[in-house]
Amino acid sequence: MRAISLPRVRKMFAATAAALVGVALFAAPASAEQDVPPGTSFTAAGKLKTGDEARWSASAGEYLYWQFPATAGKDIKAKVDLELAPGAARSGPVTYRIEIYDGLRRRQPCVEGNQVAAAQKTDAKVSLTCTPRTVRDWSEPWSTDPLPGTYFVRVAAMEVPELDAGLPIKVTVRVDTKDGDDQVPTSDRQLSDPLVPITKAGAVLQKGQSSDTRSIAWDEEEDHWYTWDWMSGPNARWFWTALATFVAALMGILGFQLTRKKRSWFS
Repeated sequence: MRAISLPRVRKMFAATAAALVGVALFAAPASAEQDVPPGTSFTAAGKLKTGDEARWSASAGEYLYWQFPATAGKDIKAKVDLELAPGAARSGPVTYRIEIYDGLRRRQPCVEGNQVAAAQKTDAKVSLTCTPRTVRDWSEPWSTDPLPGTYFVRVAAMEVPELDAGLPIKVTVRVDTKDGDDQVPTSDRQLSDPLVPITKAGAVLQKGQSSDTRSIAWDEEEDHWYTWDWMSGPNARWFWTALATFVAALMGILGFQLTRKKRSWFS
């Protein structure tokens, strides 16, 4: 058996290591970056996947909306980086704010993070973060607890100099979720449906169709004396004024009769 020289062993080891590194780099998932256009309202919010990073170019002063899903028992953390226009092009400081809303468009308070940030003319970037309360699986109807469903992240400028409105900015937004705190109270009840806003427009009614699904008997209103035509519209004000005046006069006469001192026959 022929012996293998040391230089050859080194070459074989280097080739094997390079192959393993190449396989690892090929198999490792790349950082998910995508261009997700934001919307300017809740109904037009751009769809963002949790764990992905979205970049977009916008204008200073715009309201930017993204939507993303969230399940029960998760903590949400939204981070937004804003690259502002050069200081020479800006006339003054600018203040930005990040907010998170649930599927019912209820603003969820941030318990952690830098929700408001002000940038001076010398600042080139602004970073905003918001972590609301842990998403719960159920809560009382009167409560504002965060529930599973669609969530919205909104980035808005609170104070922008008038001359700076419309300047280009670059936005980078990322939303991450992780398992929440075990101390969050749970219940044996569950939310029947996630809080997902209805964004689909209804169908256009054809001629002869009615949007009311109630029965015809329910639609037929019973005719009362106060629904007559001469008591509706502009005439109603005069009728009720005259009726109130008559009742007031009648009550005054009755009160006078009850309280006046009666005269004696012998006085």
